[in-house]
Amino acid sequence: MSKKTEINQNNSNNTISSNNNNNFNDSINRSIDETKDNIKKSLDESRNQIPKINNIVNSYQEQSIQTAKEISEQYLDSQKQVVNSLQSAWRPYNEIYNGPVTNFFSPDAAVNAYTRFVSNVADNTVSAIRLSNNVIFSTLDAWKPLLQQAKDVSRHISNTGVNTARVFEQNSRQLAANAKDAAAN
Repeated sequence: MSKKTEINQNNSNNTISSNNNNNFNDSINRSIDETKDNIKKSLDESRNQIPKINNIVNSYQEQSIQTAKEISEQYLDSQKQVVNSLQSAWRPYNEIYNGPVTNFFSPDAAVNAYTRFVSNVADNTVSAIRLSNNVIFSTLDAWKPLLQQAKDVSRHISNTGVNTARVFEQNSRQLAANAKDAAAN
């Protein structure tokens, strides 16, 4: 084969190889761009869910407050009935034995002590529900720095991949240039 024919054939092979590489690169770029678009769509859908999630959280808070109110009211109403029953049962005996003298163990003193106890239980129940809500929202706030850190680490890993690919590309070009020089010599 003549040297001119060989050069033309090499140029033709290089052109075909170059076109194949360009088509491959275009295909990869299209695929990556489609993936970016799909991720953007997915994130937009997630972003559209935020008002729904906010409504759920608000509904949870309102339901927690309403539940605490109902628990407290039911408890206090039941305790009021207990106190009235005990006071009704105790009063006749107290009047018989104590007469006009006020005793430390009088039904009124017992009722007052019991009422304070019931009030404390109700206040503690409401405080516990409030505390659990605060813990839940503190946990949600704690996720913000974690998400930022995940974003930073992801960016660092991506940059490491890009830098590795660039070094590989430079080494490959250097190796190809060395091989070309060796073939020419």
